Amino acid sequence: MEKSGFFNSSDGDRVYDAADFASYFGSLVSNGVFYMLATNLQVSPAIGLAVNVAAGSAWINGYRYENTDVLNMPLTTADGSNPRIDRIVIRLSQISRSIQLAVVAGTPAATPVAPALTRTSDIYELGIADVLVPTAATSIVANNITDTRLNTDLCGLVNSLVSAVYE
Repeated sequence: MEKSGFFNSSDGDRVYDAADFASYFGSLVSNGVFYMLATNLQVSPAIGLAVNVAAGSAWINGYRYENTDVLNMPLTTADGSNPRIDRIVIRLSQISRSIQLAVVAGTPAATPVAPALTRTSDIYELGIADVLVPTAATSIVANNITDTRLNTDLCGLVNSLVSAVYE
C-alpha cells in the first residue's frame, strides 16, 4: 500500500491518526531523553526503599513523554538472602495509549543482573537507571544507582536527522 501525507482533507478523503504522526516523527527523531539539563529524568535516592525521578522529557517511537515534577517510585521489599537489580524505565504502551515511568523488579541472586527491557509492538521501554537493592535493604543510597540515560543500548539522547534536539 502506498501512503503519503500530510494533506488537507477534502470532504473527508484524508484521515490521519496518532500512529501516522508517530511514524513520521519517529523517522526524524531518535528515541531517548532530552538533555537540555543534566538532571532531566535523573534517578536519585528517596526516603526509604524508593527512588525519585526528576522532571524531564523523553521521546519513544515518535511519541513524546513529559514528567513535570519529581516522581517518587517505591521499590518492592528487599530479599532477605540475596540482592537484586531493579530497572527504572520509561514505558510506551500502545495498549493503554500512554507513556509512564515504571519499576521493573529484578530477580534476587548472589550475582544479580538487571531485567531485560521489553521491546515489542505493544510495549517499548527505555532504561534510565539500574538500582541495586542490597540484601535486607530498607533504603537506597546514591552508590546503588547506575545512571543509564546515556547508554544508547538502553536509552540514549534524543537526536534529529540534523543534530541533537534540546527542549
